[in-house]
Amino acid sequence: MEKNKYVCLIQPHTSFKLAKIQPALFDQFDSIGLLALASYLKSKGYIVEVLHLAKALRNGYTVEQVINKIKERKPVLFGIGNMWVHQSVGMLETAKLIRNIYGDIPIVIGGQHASFFAQDIVRGYFDIIDGVIVGEGEETLHELVRSVENTGKLDRDIAGYMTYDQDMNQVSFKPREVKLKLDDLPFMSHSVVWPKIKPAKGDIIPFAAALDTVRGGCPQQCAYCLEADDIGRLGRRKRDFHSPEYLVEQLKIYLKEGKTNILIQDSFYANGNKPIEKYVELVKKNNLKMDAMHFFIEPGYVNSDIFEVLESFPAKKVAVDYGIETGSEKVAKNMNRYHNMDKIYSDVEILGKTKTLSTAWWLISLPGETKEDVRLTEEAIKETTKMGVFTERVSQLLLFPQTDLYKNRHLYNINAYFHNYDDFKIFSTVERRENGIYSELVTHDMPYQTKEDTLRWLKELKKSTREATVKSPYYKQMTELGFELNDFDFF
Repeated sequence: MEKNKYVCLIQPHTSFKLAKIQPALFDQFDSIGLLALASYLKSKGYIVEVLHLAKALRNGYTVEQVINKIKERKPVLFGIGNMWVHQSVGMLETAKLIRNIYGDIPIVIGGQHASFFAQDIVRGYFDIIDGVIVGEGEETLHELVRSVENTGKLDRDIAGYMTYDQDMNQVSFKPREVKLKLDDLPFMSHSVVWPKIKPAKGDIIPFAAALDTVRGGCPQQCAYCLEADDIGRLGRRKRDFHSPEYLVEQLKIYLKEGKTNILIQDSFYANGNKPIEKYVELVKKNNLKMDAMHFFIEPGYVNSDIFEVLESFPAKKVAVDYGIETGSEKVAKNMNRYHNMDKIYSDVEILGKTKTLSTAWWLISLPGETKEDVRLTEEAIKETTKMGVFTERVSQLLLFPQTDLYKNRHLYNINAYFHNYDDFKIFSTVERRENGIYSELVTHDMPYQTKEDTLRWLKELKKSTREATVKSPYYKQMTELGFELNDFDFF
């Protein structure tokens, strides 16, 4: 009898409550984590689909149609992604739905958010899920699928897989050291994603694709960040980068699939100018053209020569996200971030003169941040906007319990509200608001910045950002490049 080689991966919706409504955090992009898993399993001889439930439900599919799709073909295993904080309720709803359809098929969860809260998930939801893949998932998922193929059940001893024994009240987990070289991984394809959606006029989402450039965390040890050098490694002892040559081959596949809005949103910049320069050079050499290329840059890693290189990229629109976050050097130091504001202003002045859609983002409710520090951020927003680097968003910091800042919150008299997986589930149930103010998503307060202060100062910063933007000498140029002034982007 021929073995079943079908594996069903699922990108969940935010929640059934928001099935037809835009949540505070965006949920329509294809998860490159699931695409990477699908490509890896396909290279091992499996048939894989990624069911994008958020996309399906937002585009008119009913829950009944989703159920019929799940019933269409019985898989060896279901893998549900919980990459982002706002997918938590949707993940659990999906797991329950599958359990009601197939009581006997294993359900495993994976993704960054699931990895960080793996113990909470296996202890709290062992009745609907079998376990959690912790860290990078290619090898672990492959071994789990093989164990079901060969024995009919999941092997609880597979490295990187966490389970819970209710009778023993015991969590079982053996870490996996990930040694896979990124350039040895198969290329990703969006062809595995269901459903195929006909793009609405003006909608760029069906044309968007992200390049996976680095794994193993960010070299910066930002105290509040889940990508920080120690906790962001997710199984790797050291970071590994895709070569520019690999990225260009991946880009060719995306372009053939009609993906013409390309994003790099991870720390590809961490090796300095040279890999970025080589990537741009190879794209030109291969005569590749696209509608948009979006780069993410942090201060302190590249020199200002790179901005001219980015400007020369062969796309109709080149966007540069520049992560400044605060105008206060004191607060930047508290967060272990780059804090030379004179150098940042110097770089911004050069970046602002390029014909790129250059934006910065900013945070408040930061450690040690007083009203005076918020005023410095407001001044920095005005100054950078005047120089041609506009503000993409201003939002409050999210404090996660895995971070150094949470663990050392006593140093700044921080009072944290959110402590576990269930606390953060609220992100799955809050819809997007035009004013960008989400009082229920404030994760902490401080004696010198109460929750009320955070919300009031956030409103004031958004107002002054709007005023500075329309007054900027670069406003017309930026709107022609596609900049849209809004208040609602959370992050």
